[in-house]
Amino acid sequence: MKALQVHHYGGDDAIQLDEINRPDPMHGEVRVRVEASGISFVDMLIARGGYQIRLAPPFIPGSEFSGIVDAVGRGATTDLKVGDHVCGTGRGVWAQYLCLAANQLHPIPNNSDMVEAAALPVSFGTALYGLRERAHLIPGETLLVLGAAGGVGYAAVQMGKALGARVIALASTAEKRRTLQDAGADEVVDSGVDWKDLVKSLSGRRGVDVVFDPVGNSTTDTAFRTLGWGGRHLMVGFAGGEIPLLKANLTIVKGASLVGVDYRKFGERNPGHRIRLEREVLAMWRDGKLKPLVAQTVPLDHFDMALKQAQNRATVGRVVLTIGQPR
Repeated sequence: MKALQVHHYGGDDAIQLDEINRPDPMHGEVRVRVEASGISFVDMLIARGGYQIRLAPPFIPGSEFSGIVDAVGRGATTDLKVGDHVCGTGRGVWAQYLCLAANQLHPIPNNSDMVEAAALPVSFGTALYGLRERAHLIPGETLLVLGAAGGVGYAAVQMGKALGARVIALASTAEKRRTLQDAGADEVVDSGVDWKDLVKSLSGRRGVDVVFDPVGNSTTDTAFRTLGWGGRHLMVGFAGGEIPLLKANLTIVKGASLVGVDYRKFGERNPGHRIRLEREVLAMWRDGKLKPLVAQTVPLDHFDMALKQAQNRATVGRVVLTIGQPR
């Protein structure tokens, strides 16, 4: 089969499309023929060695996928059968085949949009975990989403609306702001202006209840200052490139909390809980409450173009590798 492999840490030229042996399902596993895989910011960090987890090369990157069941191993306790459509999360999914424990796979209708399904589990799972499990967001609260046109930010906008929040979204361009209005944001603010007082006025006298922050940089300090009493600031990532410094006295002045969100570690420590959250995400998707925004699909053979597009800050929505059947 074909698979993308990281042979050494460095730039994108360290990733090569190789021919390797197709895996056989072990006891309790199911083999999936991968159809599509969303490219996330964390995927690219791991591939470059910039994430806190450093895998030993060579390894296959990628973390979320959709596909078709190709084989069911002995001892697999599952209703899945060959030909069923599935999606899920795992390591090493930028390949034509992968094997996972049967209980790690989510069945989806066979008429599902496989590209959308490949962009659901990680970004929308992160949003649901952060907003409900970590921030304890309740209906009627105000949510501020930074980097709202990025993959996980866009998911947080839609998830916030699904959970009953009033959503204020920040984005840098007119195109991105229009996209976020279409996604259901109640207010959309230009992140290129001095937005702190504007956001506070839009949030009402109480201030913002929850900040969803996948950006970092100086925006973290500014956003924390928009919080009202008892507010919660979710630190999701540092897509802006810098880890911010936050004045600790602000937590006392506002009675506010800085809360870390690491969906990957959460899933490793609580796999059953992660699976339940992702199945909630899929139910919301099937009910039309969530819809991933896909900017572009790129065949596996042109992965270099896909990575460049995913890193382009002008890109609005997710870039998805289409993998499909081997040729």
